[in-house]
Amino acid sequence: MRHAEERKELRRTCPLPGRLDGLVSRLLIGLALLLALVAPARAADPSVALFYGEHPPWTELAAFDWVVLEPAYHGDIAARVRAAPHTRFLAYVSVGEVSRHSARHDEVPAAWRISRNRDWNSSVIDQRPADWPAWFVEHVARPQWQLGYRGFFLDTMDSYQLAARTPEERAEQEAGLVRVVQALRAAFPDAKLVTNRGFEVLPQIAPLVDMVAAESLYRGWNPATLRYRAVAQADRDWLLARLGEVRERHRLPVLAIDYVAPGERALARETARRIRAHGFIPWIAAPEHDVLGLGAIEVLPRRVLVLHDAPVARDSAELTYAEAFRFLAMPLQHLGLVPVFVNPDEQPLPALRRLGPLAGVVTLFSNDRSRPATAALLREAIGEGLHVASFGWPGLGEAGVLESVLGLRRPNGAAPAVAPVTFSRKDPAIGFEAMPVAGRLDFVRLAAPPDSEVMLQMRDATGATMDAIALTPWGGYVWPGLGLAGLAAGRDEFRWTLDPIAFLRRALALPAMPVPDTTTESGRRLLLVHIDGDGFPNRSDLPGAPLASEVLLREILERYRVPITMSVIEGEVAPHGLYPKLAPQMEALARRMFALPHVEIASHTFSHPFEWSEVERGAFGKGYALDIPGYRFDAEREIGGSIRYIESRLAPPGKKVVLLQWSGNTNPGEATLAAVERAGVLSINGGETIATRAQPSYTHVAPLGIRKGEHYQVYAPNQNENVYTNLFTGPLYGHERVIQTFELTERPYRLKPVNLYFHTYAASRRASLEALQRAWRWAMAQPLHPVFTSDWVRKALDHEDIVVARGDGGFLVRGTRALRELRLPAEAGVPQVGASLGVAGWNEAAAGERYVHVAADQAWIALGERADAATSVAEANARIDAFERDGTTTRLRLSGHVPLSLSLRHPAGCSVSLDGRRLGAVRVADGLHHYATSRDGTETLTIGCP
Repeated sequence: MRHAEERKELRRTCPLPGRLDGLVSRLLIGLALLLALVAPARAADPSVALFYGEHPPWTELAAFDWVVLEPAYHGDIAARVRAAPHTRFLAYVSVGEVSRHSARHDEVPAAWRISRNRDWNSSVIDQRPADWPAWFVEHVARPQWQLGYRGFFLDTMDSYQLAARTPEERAEQEAGLVRVVQALRAAFPDAKLVTNRGFEVLPQIAPLVDMVAAESLYRGWNPATLRYRAVAQADRDWLLARLGEVRERHRLPVLAIDYVAPGERALARETARRIRAHGFIPWIAAPEHDVLGLGAIEVLPRRVLVLHDAPVARDSAELTYAEAFRFLAMPLQHLGLVPVFVNPDEQPLPALRRLGPLAGVVTLFSNDRSRPATAALLREAIGEGLHVASFGWPGLGEAGVLESVLGLRRPNGAAPAVAPVTFSRKDPAIGFEAMPVAGRLDFVRLAAPPDSEVMLQMRDATGATMDAIALTPWGGYVWPGLGLAGLAAGRDEFRWTLDPIAFLRRALALPAMPVPDTTTESGRRLLLVHIDGDGFPNRSDLPGAPLASEVLLREILERYRVPITMSVIEGEVAPHGLYPKLAPQMEALARRMFALPHVEIASHTFSHPFEWSEVERGAFGKGYALDIPGYRFDAEREIGGSIRYIESRLAPPGKKVVLLQWSGNTNPGEATLAAVERAGVLSINGGETIATRAQPSYTHVAPLGIRKGEHYQVYAPNQNENVYTNLFTGPLYGHERVIQTFELTERPYRLKPVNLYFHTYAASRRASLEALQRAWRWAMAQPLHPVFTSDWVRKALDHEDIVVARGDGGFLVRGTRALRELRLPAEAGVPQVGASLGVAGWNEAAAGERYVHVAADQAWIALGERADAATSVAEANARIDAFERDGTTTRLRLSGHVPLSLSLRHPAGCSVSLDGRRLGAVRVADGLHHYATSRDGTETLTIGCP
């Protein structure tokens, strides 16, 4: 391994010096092999990853305990360190050589550059000078320590052999190497030091280093032929003997680095398995180390590239209206994936390696013109083993390209179909929300690749066939017009003819892995409530015509003691707003609302922009925002200014605004999202979730949110009463249909939490207030887990950053800070709580899945065939902050906002106590013990078992 400047050529495998031969050699090798094979991997051994590319996949690397980076690319990594608290970053440093391309080359005194490595165009450094160890510490290592690295991967430990010719010279060089390691340890006592080989000096430095690495145990790279190769048995025997000594004599962990092509995942897994069998830590990667490999754990990619042709050149906010985003983002996110949207007609296609690990590629094009760059990317992706799911036109143009890339054949593609056209094959899965129509206009002669599973096939009167929907060896495709059926009743109304979630899972060949879930926590569906402040000055039609805000306070906020997020519009409520005469009364009402302990405070902006893109470009006044005299849009005034007004005049002392609720069309641009982050608050609103019995389609269920540049806009889980009542024109009781939305987003998949979302003016009319009360009563009758809206927003923001990795017998999950619930396919196995770490329990979900409750910011989920006997939580209406076992005693700390109720899985005869007071089970059913208390807040339960 070499510096970045040197990796223009690939490393020549170092010769293996000092091979033993004869009977003694064979005996020593056999002994080392036996010791290595029987030595189990130590629990303390860290997982290790190496990544020397310019664009590390930071999220995925956070799954590893130690990560070695090429520091030349990254500068200060302090922010990366904070984002990955369980990962230690080590800097790659070269001890024995300095690249002639490096800026540091000429800083090394010329007298110390004693030879040249022509293969790598680098200078060999003399290890003998007395000043060299201190120079290395101050000029090479300390700058990396100051940038945030907390360890060093010491490479080129054997380069001195290029200059040292005699045993005496080698001994002097080796003594110098020892002094360098001693100096590093003295300067950085807490650093992790890893040597790449260095077997000759290991007896002297073993007490100072933390790990020894070596390359090419089973699989290597031949730089002369540029080919991957199997390591010869003799070379492997020699290396196993050395590594066995490292492991058994020096008691150091061993990192074995092997090389396998990125597309050969099965071979990489098998190589890692063989290395683990020796008790070594594996790392299997490409020789450039610019693609994430696999090691003691295998990170399971969650990002998926989505190619589409909707216009987005002007503003990333335009993606909001693209069909690829509207129809595919939600199913992908439900599967635990993170979609990355690119329009190859307007944006350069990123290199696959630049994107980092991908779970697959999805396409949705509205036309089929030639796209050479897209064809090249798809060909590369399929060649590297990635799966592709194509919806609509493949977007490749010519039939020849379609066949060469995807294997889809269009014989006589231009010949028209002869009526009648019928379905000759229809999978039972077809007809999810609507049945496709066999029509002559949709028919094209099309044949799926060999070994495909054709789900929908049409045939015309001549016997010509069209394989319209199929799962293929490379993924799957849905031909235009046959997956999303348009309705004649509305130009923009569609229905899925197939289950998009099930199809994507199969087409992308997604592994059975835990995925982050934002709908649920501690096994119960979440409930959040947030109120847009519009209509604070409206008069109610109730007797006496009170302000709508007064009715809202009395009938909702003071009646329902669950977490509620309340906002106001400064331009409505403030004395300097539109209603100065009503301002004293409205401000007094707002103060009463914000003083309630179960109410958190939000701003609904200063002027309530209606069309964000227009006001951001300078349009203002009637039709664009509240017409506040003399005011022109300013993002800082809308956000930071309104927050300062609320905190200084309306909020109780010490209570802060935590949320900004987007107004109008809820589609702010990137710069405005940045203003929210500068203000130090979260934000919500947007999305168009309004699935009802009149519109029973997943096309009406919005995604979790949308990425806009460096920022992420979190959508409200469902729409407010303004949409259910046709902009409050009637029927005013229409908001009761939100119950239908809650039910349709619960089964067959739980897609959304329960979100009571409405405006202040919902309390201005008896009909809308009664509909709102019906929705509240429905929610209060459900076994839900109430949370503040800001807490849910944090969960949504966590969704992209959680990393999942597969290990022996289970999964490692990291980044579960606010988002603590995972959804696990039943086929993966049953969580073994007793053998897991950071896992408090699980319960059954719909659609053949289980919810797994995480009680820390990382978890190890051990799996088995059936439930174990360990005490665990099945469900609770509170957050599980801690879950600890000490022998037969389990301690469980929960924090909630309503009287606690929970269900435990524990053996008979166990006692459950709260503050020393024993709790009796309310009931015992289905192997679960159900408990309830009248207390809320933070509680610690102790479960003692015989």
